[in-house]
Amino acid sequence: MSSCNQHLVGRLIGKQGRYVNFLKQVSGAKIYIFTLLHTQDFQICHIEGSQQNVDKALALIGKKFKDLSLTNIYAPLPQPLPLHSLPITSWLMLPDGVTVEVIVVNQVNAGHLFVQQHTHPTFHVLRSLDQQMYLCYSQPGIPTMPTPVEVGVVCAAPGVEGAWWRAQVVGYFKDVSEVEIRYVDYGGYDRVKIDLLRQIRSDFVTLPFQGAEVLLDNVVPLPDDDNFSSEADTVVSEMTRDTPLLAEVTNYDSATGLPLIQLWSMIGDELVSINRTLVERGFAQCTENY
Repeated sequence: MSSCNQHLVGRLIGKQGRYVNFLKQVSGAKIYIFTLLHTQDFQICHIEGSQQNVDKALALIGKKFKDLSLTNIYAPLPQPLPLHSLPITSWLMLPDGVTVEVIVVNQVNAGHLFVQQHTHPTFHVLRSLDQQMYLCYSQPGIPTMPTPVEVGVVCAAPGVEGAWWRAQVVGYFKDVSEVEIRYVDYGGYDRVKIDLLRQIRSDFVTLPFQGAEVLLDNVVPLPDDDNFSSEADTVVSEMTRDTPLLAEVTNYDSATGLPLIQLWSMIGDELVSINRTLVERGFAQCTENY
């Protein structure tokens, strides 16, 4: 199924419907063309039939419309790619020792964040990917995940407000048919039923994962506390929400391997350290002197 403008649809149908009838006869596929209710600018061309019928119809259309990119979204998907087969370029890392502009897209707690490098050349592609995944996974019949689920595989998972996001399986709970996933572009963890997930198309994993998981350097919960307080979480949320920040990787956590960062917010004309603010306001302790 694809949307086309009126001019292209006219060429596809042909005079007195000759071309679309030719397509039906040669490919054996059923072809329907209809207009969406909310817009008159585009029409939907729906091709239905066996995989062989649909592929043949798409091939014929591709010869007539050489500039169009045509893919069969119902074609069998390649097996999900396990983590160990993903090249390091799949992850958009923060560079060492260089200050870069970031936005916080998910906060696990006051010292544990996911950030995107919104000025990176690949970032603008994410919006296009989101649109393509929404169109693909809003359709029925997309293959679900094979079980048992392998920890480390990348899949498509429901995001917010009907979106579909790329995710990685980080835990498998066979007895309740659930998995824990980490969203690789928008950050955060979630535990979901396996049947909510879908296999991911190989072309959907070419864009480097945009959500870098980081920890604030030199900042730990207060003595006798295992976790940051809700007040600490609120302070970080308020300082980072909806605003560009500056981040610099200064170390790596020995337990998790995650980057440890210094994070600054621009308040007026002043650069304010979020790490230092947490400590100075009594919401955290520092592990060494600033």
